[in-house]
Amino acid sequence: MRKWLVFLLAGGGLQAAIIKGSVVENQTGKSLARTLVSIQPLPGGAGPTVTVRTNSYGMFEFVDLPAGGYLIHAARRGFMPAQYGQKNWRAAGQPVVLDKDQSTFLSIRLARFSSISGIIVDENDVGLPDHEVVAMSNTRPPRMLAKAQADDRGMYRISGLDPGTYLVRTVGRVYEEGGYLPTFYRETARVDEAGMVDTLLDQDTGNVKVRPFPGRLFNISGNVSSSMGGPLIVTLASDVGRESINTTGAFSFFSKAPGPYEIFVEGQPDRRGVAYGAYLPLALEHDMTRMLIVLVPMASLGFDFQSTQGGQVTDTSAIKVLARRVDLAGEGPVETLPLNNGAAQVLPGRWQLMLAPSGAYVATSFRGCRGERSESGRADGWNETTVTSSCGVRFVVSNKPGGVHGTVTMGAHEPAGGVPVFLEAYDETTHKRVVDLRSTRTDMQGQYNFVGLAPGTYRLVSTFEYQSPLTGDIDTMSPRVFQVEESRDQQQDLDVWVIR
Repeated sequence: MRKWLVFLLAGGGLQAAIIKGSVVENQTGKSLARTLVSIQPLPGGAGPTVTVRTNSYGMFEFVDLPAGGYLIHAARRGFMPAQYGQKNWRAAGQPVVLDKDQSTFLSIRLARFSSISGIIVDENDVGLPDHEVVAMSNTRPPRMLAKAQADDRGMYRISGLDPGTYLVRTVGRVYEEGGYLPTFYRETARVDEAGMVDTLLDQDTGNVKVRPFPGRLFNISGNVSSSMGGPLIVTLASDVGRESINTTGAFSFFSKAPGPYEIFVEGQPDRRGVAYGAYLPLALEHDMTRMLIVLVPMASLGFDFQSTQGGQVTDTSAIKVLARRVDLAGEGPVETLPLNNGAAQVLPGRWQLMLAPSGAYVATSFRGCRGERSESGRADGWNETTVTSSCGVRFVVSNKPGGVHGTVTMGAHEPAGGVPVFLEAYDETTHKRVVDLRSTRTDMQGQYNFVGLAPGTYRLVSTFEYQSPLTGDIDTMSPRVFQVEESRDQQQDLDVWVIR
């Protein structure tokens, strides 16, 4: 068997292959009971996808398995998920390959997430009790990733973080003696002056002291006017996240720092199926109470699907539109828009739209409500448009997408089974990724296949070194650069890339 996959242990008198093993804590070696362990066959394999939990001794077992290759995944609350065979936390797992009537025993170590701890203090270095603090991405603009609350002495711990670099900022809070404004670590309100906090796998980065500035906070409250009755969802969005409340009319958000906010209200459809809602941007500089928000019919967002051959696409039953709202907190959750007569009801604001990946069609052009075009020039990714009232967007759709397939080899041109293959839509001018990264695994013969590709430039790499490589990572791998053309399925063979 291939040495780079796994050593196989022969089992005598077995009727089918067996995978068993143990899961332990990385630092202590203690057994991890009730860990979720799953196996998944390689593409084209006949094996099942099965999930079990480890027993009180951290042991697991999968029996009666057909011969073939399997990926093993383990997850437990408080620990980073792990794939068997990972070189490090960013690397992809390697498959376990079993012949008929063979067995193998695996040991999986789970490391804990990174964390940041410290204290929140006032101007005299006295701990502030029950104060909230957030870890934010070191991006521009930063995005909130995790939140924690200090104890009665001002001590806090933000857990569940991937290793990396973060910004730490307090959340505004009012005490009886006065309020405190959101403040970054290193005592600044400016993101460009904020101190960066580095975290490592399985370790806590401690002694991060944050001293928030004293200042005044404000309240936002009011009523939603709705003749429809029924439950309403009121959401307040800011750069530190979203807060939502369920109400029949009255709403309140307390102790908010000065700055920009957005309010979204979503109501229930009436008997005619018309949904009502509201969108209100505001700049908070004082208490804003007794607000009255009037619900109006949501905007009708119409979709015009045109063919690359000219004319409209008459059968749109196979086309699904994915959408996510963009607000001050960043991109919201992805939803599939329910289209009724080619239109969907949405709240005003910024939206990102994308056609769901399909092997039958692909978007080649996009035009938004205000004439927006895809920033990258590629319509097969997320396309942003601003909705202020009922309007329409247009997708030009090709029913002749391209594709790429090939064989991945390793060593002496030996087919590499179960190795990840990454496909990146790439802009050679800006040197940026323009569509979400796509990935697959080769089958036991080392073969891979991508379908449903829009025309354009792509880069291909195959490696175990990453689960999801960034564009900069791919730059170092001498990727295969090629052009996808409409209706053409081309072959691109690859070698497995390894860090030397």
